[in-house]
Amino acid sequence: MQVITTRRKTTEAYYNFIINEPTRTIENRKLAVKNFDKFAHEKYKTSAEQLCQELLFLKKSNVEEFTDSLYNILQEWVNWNISRGLGPSTLRARFSFLRSFLYFLGVKTDSQDVKQLVKFPKKNKEERYPLQKEELRNLVLAQSRYPKRQALYLACSSSGMRIGEAISIRKKDLDFTQDRIMIRIRPEYTKTREGRTTFLSNECAKRIETYLEKLDSEDLVFSNSTKDSRITIEITAIQRALKRLGYTKKYSSNNFLKITSHSFRAYFFTHAARKHGENYAHRIVGHGGYLLQYDRLTEKEKLEMYKELEPELVVFDQTLNQLKIEKLEQENLTIDDLRDEVKRLRENQAKQDEIILENFKKAGRIL
Repeated sequence: MQVITTRRKTTEAYYNFIINEPTRTIENRKLAVKNFDKFAHEKYKTSAEQLCQELLFLKKSNVEEFTDSLYNILQEWVNWNISRGLGPSTLRARFSFLRSFLYFLGVKTDSQDVKQLVKFPKKNKEERYPLQKEELRNLVLAQSRYPKRQALYLACSSSGMRIGEAISIRKKDLDFTQDRIMIRIRPEYTKTREGRTTFLSNECAKRIETYLEKLDSEDLVFSNSTKDSRITIEITAIQRALKRLGYTKKYSSNNFLKITSHSFRAYFFTHAARKHGENYAHRIVGHGGYLLQYDRLTEKEKLEMYKELEPELVVFDQTLNQLKIEKLEQENLTIDDLRDEVKRLRENQAKQDEIILENFKKAGRIL
């Protein structure tokens, strides 16, 4: 007879359970667990695990008291985090991750109960700050000692990639067969676990060219670090650059910097939406459920749409001038092709006219 061993649910077991999720998601889940554990120690002089065990023990004897105790604890946790300065949006996101941990330990929460029994602070909606071209340019220039970091900023702002996606890109993910470098973003790199393609601007490509030959196919293109913490390293680098440049304005509602790693992607989204519409922009940056017809376009058609957008994305004036020259050259080639075609048609018409005249002569219809 086969014996099924029931293992005790622990924090360590939970960490093993989420091990295959995206790195950033794992970090956020662990952060929520550690936050709740600290709360439990401060308020109840016990660990998060032990607190959950006590709740489950209470549930066996009195379900109603269990429910009251559970949601009282969660409300205390919310209030505790507010007193520590946690913003409304961050608090709700952290609660979502905490519910996953509690569920794993056997403490299940009901959405309707949460809605009725746990009160979160209302979010103050401030207008999002749009990253200016000059600010983006200065951030790129501030990393002059780090070509990969310069390329990273230009990649996120010209392709719509999340910074976590960009620092996962390897040389083998780049396609050099078209006018612009195409990136095939693998599902395992993305937040949604859905692969997609996007393009890099010529501006970004020129930064990559300065070190590309030194890379093997498996090497990371936009990061020197292979550690899981490399996203934290890049976010810290951005924050240091912002401080040096004096770009330190913050939102009053949450005290977050107005310019962050997300600003690069938002810069792309804004210009893409203005040029080709929001559905196109959502799809390119990797939001699910938008413009499925974009996936049915050929790679050539996708490239043409991107090249129409590219002049709006460039950071340096000389790049914009080069794009204008390229466009004019293409237009001139088109005009030359049209002239050649007209000349060819005229020559063919003249030959046809000669044949018709010769046939008329032979028939005696022309003297």
